[in-house]
Amino acid sequence: MVAAACRGEPSAPDDSDVVVVDGMSIRVHLDRAEILRTDGTAYVIGGLSLIVLRIAADDYRAFSNVCTHAGCGIFVFQAARMLCQCHGSEFDLDGRPVAGPAPLPLTRYSTELDATGTTLTIVRTT
Repeated sequence: MVAAACRGEPSAPDDSDVVVVDGMSIRVHLDRAEILRTDGTAYVIGGLSLIVLRIAADDYRAFSNVCTHAGCGIFVFQAARMLCQCHGSEFDLDGRPVAGPAPLPLTRYSTELDATGTTLTIVRTT
């Protein structure tokens, strides 16, 4: 599925009610992120170079959406793969390259789901 938040463009959606940045922490209000209401979906936050995957109701993963081959943005998630449209690299659900020229895995960020299951906190470290 193509992540609807990006609509194929590498710009951040105007969704400040969904995504809140606080220093190195990013909070995604899942109750407002319609695209992430179903398992097997992705939400791209282009302005922050992030792709957030919903694997299951309590399993969310966040990665850099910058391909490790040539730095292109990754905006497509389908068949349990993050796909780079520039040169065909594919990454699995753990961010490891499984096809194409990408030599390294995507940077994975720590995620924490709150007790109510409505807010996902992503911590990016330098």
